[in-house]
Amino acid sequence: MKISLVRPNSMAVACPPPIGLGYLAGYLLKHRRDEIEVIDARRLRLKPEAVTQRLMAMKPDLVGISALSFEAKEAEELARKFKKALPSVTIVLGGPYPSSVYESALDEDAIDFAVVGEGEQTFLELINALDKNEPLDRISGLVFRKNGKAHLVGIRAPIPEIDTLEIAWQVLKPEMYFVSRLRTSENTLRKSARLLPIFTSRGCPYSCYFCHSIFGKKFRGRSAENVLSEIDYLVKTYGVEELEIIDDSFNLDLRRAKKILKGIAERNYRLWLSFPNGIRADLIDEEFLDLMKSAGTYRVDYAIESASKDRQIEIGKRLDLEKTRWVIEQTWKRRIISDGYFILGFPGETEEEMNQTIEYALKSKLQLASFFHLKPFPGTALAKRYNKSQQAVDEAQVSDYSTLTLNLSAVPDAKLRRIRKRAYRRFYFSPFRLWSNFLLAPKNFRTLRSVLDVVLLSFKDSVNY
Repeated sequence: MKISLVRPNSMAVACPPPIGLGYLAGYLLKHRRDEIEVIDARRLRLKPEAVTQRLMAMKPDLVGISALSFEAKEAEELARKFKKALPSVTIVLGGPYPSSVYESALDEDAIDFAVVGEGEQTFLELINALDKNEPLDRISGLVFRKNGKAHLVGIRAPIPEIDTLEIAWQVLKPEMYFVSRLRTSENTLRKSARLLPIFTSRGCPYSCYFCHSIFGKKFRGRSAENVLSEIDYLVKTYGVEELEIIDDSFNLDLRRAKKILKGIAERNYRLWLSFPNGIRADLIDEEFLDLMKSAGTYRVDYAIESASKDRQIEIGKRLDLEKTRWVIEQTWKRRIISDGYFILGFPGETEEEMNQTIEYALKSKLQLASFFHLKPFPGTALAKRYNKSQQAVDEAQVSDYSTLTLNLSAVPDAKLRRIRKRAYRRFYFSPFRLWSNFLLAPKNFRTLRSVLDVVLLSFKDSVNY
């Protein structure tokens, strides 16, 4: 079977390799002998017409489209054009979008099926069933039309042993992303253009009501040996110089995480490491910090959200704020750049609470901080609770943390925007941040541009490039 896997061109600024499609291709190639290609329309900046032309040249039997929630419109437009050009092609939609709102995943007639949750097993079983003309109503995680409505067969259990999964890097063609002018990461302080993201685990057991994970609540870590083997391959095959570990909960199993970091350090690859998704600060000890440093870590992001203990309980995070403050200070002592993630505008949040969070950031040893507006991503507990309110939410704006789309706080919109701008000004123009960022940040154009971002955010509501 000929299979094309497509990532839409949402015109998002950062375009890392679509490793979800890489895992899907790897799983299929492990169990079948299909001809598979990946078309990353975001990386190539392809319009739907150009992607369609590529498909017409290959003439695939099946097309899989992976979409984030904010890419729903782009995915549906692609499906319409694909079906018009190749009426007999089977089109399958996967990724966070259908996983969060499967009920509307088949609203577009051109989409034949959708996959919910981890897609490797469901996708394989679907292709096997289509090949053999077998019934589809026993494939867990599959959505198809039944009596004119989207029908989910059942929730598929997460894959327990994720060491059995591997990315088909040769299908993703990593060299295509090693371009210095290309922003392959949200991290504007990256050290090298030869950068790739990797997952070392799946799942997050915490219950933050603004967050959802396609990988579920159960933490499943790859063995340290399996992770290190992939790193060996990436360094020796593609000359990778920097890795972003993008797990939801890298350090949940601290012993495993330490073993990975120790293994990287012992290999002496001189890799740069960063953790842009945020790691759980209150699980960290000094040994872990030392291993991060010796493994080449130059940046780590801590998701803190709020400095209110009551708010920590209410949102389901329950972070130990005093332990986190200590970890940030120890991170600074090791000259690792730390970035704090904060959210302003929780339901019923007062100006006093917001100022408490801002003061926490100011008094910490963080070099960087991001102050986000609260976002009701589809499928989250927050969205289910508040999306039916009188305040309409534009799906496209939900992806932009700097745009205020839903204000559930106790302060008016204009004041909330002013509080956020003031937070950026006070944080980044403090003497400590000016000095520490000059000391630690790379001296290049990307850093200059990130500085410009901060200056603009201090006076504007958002920055778009």
